[in-house]
Amino acid sequence: MRIPLDYYRILGIFPQATDEQLRQAYRDRSVQLPRREYSQTAIKARKQLLDKAYGLFCDPGQKAAYEAQFLQDQLSDESVSEGGFSWSGTEPTEESSSAKASGIEIEPQQLPGSLLILQELGEYELVIKFGERYLNSLPSSSLTLELTDTAAKNRADTILSIALAYLEISREQWQQEKYDKAAVYGVKGLSLLGKNSLFPGLQSEIQTELDKLRPYRILELLVQPETKKAARETGIELLKSMLQERQGIDGRGDDGSGLGIDDFLRFIQQIRTYLTAQEQQDLFLAEAQRPSSVAAYLGVYALIARGFAKKEPALMVEAQTILDGLEQRQDVSIEQAICGLLLGQTQTATQALERCQDQQALKYIQDCSQGSPDLLPGLCLYGEHWLQTEVFSHFRDLAKQRPSLKEYFADQEVQVYLEQLTLIQQEKEVSAAQSVTQNRVLGKAASSRSAAIAYPVYQQNQVMVSGGGAAVAAAMPAMPTPSTAPVDIRSARRRKYKRNYQQQAHEEPRVSTNLEPSPPPPLKPSAPVSTGTVDPSTKPHAPSRRRPRRTLAFSPKMGLTVLGGLGLVGLSVAFIHQGTSPLAALEKDQYGVSLHQSLIEIPPADAQITTPTGMLTTEGATQVVEMWLSSKAQAFGKQHDLDALNKILVNPLLSQWRDRAEKLKQNQNYWTYQHQVKFKDFQANKNDPNKAIVEANVQEVAQFYQQGQKGRAYNDNLQVRYDLVRQGDRWLIQNINVIN
Repeated sequence: MRIPLDYYRILGIFPQATDEQLRQAYRDRSVQLPRREYSQTAIKARKQLLDKAYGLFCDPGQKAAYEAQFLQDQLSDESVSEGGFSWSGTEPTEESSSAKASGIEIEPQQLPGSLLILQELGEYELVIKFGERYLNSLPSSSLTLELTDTAAKNRADTILSIALAYLEISREQWQQEKYDKAAVYGVKGLSLLGKNSLFPGLQSEIQTELDKLRPYRILELLVQPETKKAARETGIELLKSMLQERQGIDGRGDDGSGLGIDDFLRFIQQIRTYLTAQEQQDLFLAEAQRPSSVAAYLGVYALIARGFAKKEPALMVEAQTILDGLEQRQDVSIEQAICGLLLGQTQTATQALERCQDQQALKYIQDCSQGSPDLLPGLCLYGEHWLQTEVFSHFRDLAKQRPSLKEYFADQEVQVYLEQLTLIQQEKEVSAAQSVTQNRVLGKAASSRSAAIAYPVYQQNQVMVSGGGAAVAAAMPAMPTPSTAPVDIRSARRRKYKRNYQQQAHEEPRVSTNLEPSPPPPLKPSAPVSTGTVDPSTKPHAPSRRRPRRTLAFSPKMGLTVLGGLGLVGLSVAFIHQGTSPLAALEKDQYGVSLHQSLIEIPPADAQITTPTGMLTTEGATQVVEMWLSSKAQAFGKQHDLDALNKILVNPLLSQWRDRAEKLKQNQNYWTYQHQVKFKDFQANKNDPNKAIVEANVQEVAQFYQQGQKGRAYNDNLQVRYDLVRQGDRWLIQNINVIN
């Protein structure tokens, strides 16, 4: 058979090479061994081709004849890359005739050796082309590595060469930032090996690269225009498989991507801008069933976004029920207040603001409500801005829309729905009053009072709101008369989310990259979004005993005068909600895909696992140690992030370590660390529930850099005791002692 190779390329020399260069090239190529998976048959065939090339050039007569033929081939119009091969005993074809002058003749059993050489030369397409032709020429039969037949080994070596060629092309495509194509080639190589049950080690290698490639591929597919539905659906399915392997957004499973929990949270936050509101709703509400509090938050935002944009308050009711299940683990009072506002439940909105821990947002709302007996004017102003910056901006189909509370409440279907929602709430209040008092007279009185509250009198320049029992003055446009057809919303209101959300421990992150937020590819780094973070363990203050809920009824003549001051909202309030939004922790250091960027560490989240009473758990104790080591690496690392120490240390230890880090920063020196932690034990103080002792075995590998040059290094295995003290809902380190 004929293959498109010449003897110069086989040895890796030029025609002008001297005798000494020829001998050196032959020695180098002879000692260069291929991958260990190749059989001795393939290695021997490769050696035969090397020996033949070397012997030809050592014979002056053969060398002269070959050089003349080679020069003639170079001057011909035929291209080496267009050559084919022909089998003995077959009639010559146009392809084989044109290729005759541009290749060399080999024996069929030498094909694995020639494919090996082509692979070493980087001719991966030719390896696949000739390898597949050879396989197709053989009778189909099962093949295992235990077979000793030469033909079986040749076939196994050929399959190995093809799979390696696919793998190398996949890597080239990855380097060119063509992630989906890279995955396609990798899958072809993996499928070929799997189909023939060959080389499990190489299969594992290819699968590992495909797993690491998957986040990049997901991003590339999701940034495609919405018209390319097949590509986007593939991206979503890949994301679902990734979530399944990780056992959820904040799960502990291993998907092979190398992303820690904190990395993956930011990856999820990044891809949200490429998903529509409907896609996010379907994805995150399904994930919330695991349960997952992070998925529940993201699902809430999708429901609020779609409920407001599509003017479907039923989705807002669903979001409200999820928030009710989350409020014991996180301050979601702002979200609850806005949901209450959008459902016309002004009393609910007011009570939620009373529990709010976001002092900046609360102050803004209070300032905008001066002169009013309640906070509704400020909440309206803040809510519209919040919908624009915190909600709509994270959905590809809503990012360019501008939310308008006035248009939302002016919609006739919204008005009818909210009226029916008010009536149902009244029925519930009456039923509750009757069950407690068992007095029909008292029940009727409660019903009458509730109805009187729910239907206030609206005047031309005044709106009576039930939440505070006061009037907010402003101009009111005339409203169209809505339909009075009844709307059945009981089923939507009864949908409850009864979940036991569990806080997951954060692992040390490994990958951080960046991606521009605007499609189309190529995917390039962009500056990270800087936002505040929220401690997921922080709990809201216990709510005061609630008064009977009173709601604002929406009559046909209802004015929306509380929105008269919406024009006052500007860029000056853009930062208010970022500090305490449940999604703020996901905003920090968003990253994307950049293959030419070194992997950098991202600090783990501040969350610590505690019981509902605030007591430390085994997982929480382990997290405290890991958080300390991560904070130490940040403070003493190249970036000198001294504030990281504030998250985990308490004085006097905090002052001591900050002083050390300050001196290191002043001298422009730094350390790099690698840690492995094995939790040993922790003990709570019987006399003081706010103190505990944790013991752990820590392996610390450290390298010192002085003015950018490597200095001393060490590798220590230590048994360390940490004295912890609780401040609020957080456990901090008060003292550190090395036991051994």
